[in-house]
Order: sequence, then C-alpha cells, then structure tokens
Amino acid sequence: MYQYLHKYLVLNHRLSIPDIGNFVIEQNSAKLDSANGFLFAPAPAIRFKQEPTPPSDKFLFDFISEEMGVDQMTAIKQFHDYVYKIKTSLTTPQGAVIPGIGMMRKEENGYILFTPEKNLLDILPQVKVDDSIELAKKEVVKINHDADRNLTEQEEEDIRELLGQDTQIQSSDNWWVYAVILLMIGLGALLFYYV
Repeated sequence: MYQYLHKYLVLNHRLSIPDIGNFVIEQNSAKLDSANGFLFAPAPAIRFKQEPTPPSDKFLFDFISEEMGVDQMTAIKQFHDYVYKIKTSLTTPQGAVIPGIGMMRKEENGYILFTPEKNLLDILPQVKVDDSIELAKKEVVKINHDADRNLTEQEEEDIRELLGQDTQIQSSDNWWVYAVILLMIGLGALLFYYV
C-alpha cells in the first residue's frame, strides 16, 4: 500500500491520512552558502501537518483502486487496514515508517513527530562556486550605479536588438500586403466560378 500512497503524494503534492494528518510536498529554493562558497540546488521537501483531515478522499480511493486493479470497496478496506497499522505502530518507540515518505512517532502529549525520508537530491553534491560570483556581484553593483546615466541612441538601438524588439526605424518589408491581395483575387475567382 505504501507505494501507492507515495505515488499519490508525488503526483498530487498532497496526501491526507485520516486521524493522522496531511503530507505536502513543498519546493525549497536554491541556497547559496557564500561563507563556504557552495550552491545548493532547489529540491522538493515533504512536510507533515498534524491537523484534522476529511475521513475519506474519493480521489485517493479512485487512484488506489485503479493502481491495484481492484474495486473501490476493496481499495478502501485495504487503505483503512494500512492506516490502522500505522496508527498502532505510532505509539511504539520505533514509530511508523512509510517507505518513500518518512518516519512518524507519537509523543506522550499526542504530538506526532515526522522525519522525512532522505531525498535523492540530498545525495547529489553541492556545487563549488568560484570567485566569478564575487565578480558578477561587483558588476551588478556597478551597473546599478550606472543606471542613472542617459544612454546614447546607438546604445538604445543595440539593447533593442539584443532584446529582439523592433527598432525605431520601421522596415519596408510589406510582403504580407501582396499575400492579402493574392488571397482576395483567389477568393474572387472561386466566387465567380461557383456563383
């Protein structure tokens, strides 16, 4: 059952388990450790929120029954049996493990601690950033200070060309006018022939 829950979570970015809580996939942004010169890539992270959940999720049950190739009642029964096993193992010292999602353990005050499973992106090494980043930062600061000066007409033209925008001087390429005239002549010939 755990593989279907994991697949549902990955596809829908949300999974609700009754009487336990909600799992949500959130995107962590990229991080720059400028002190050590490392760049960490953006990565998805599984978050757990212990909150009231709806007792049934029709989309989840439809998904499970389709993936397992059984009717919906069988899928619902197997899901509730699996949830019951999770709830009973939450109170044990080892906690409950849902492979692909993480480990949960219930404290004495009723709060559920969640530890997400290691993300495959955590295995990838971080990127060592060299001194070019510092040079780029200095260049950005320099450009920001130079933003107050007026650009010459040639510089404006070069910027428009780099951005792919039309220049101030309109081109005299009017090929489309001839295409429209030929279209009108063709339509007139068809009307003359069939009418």
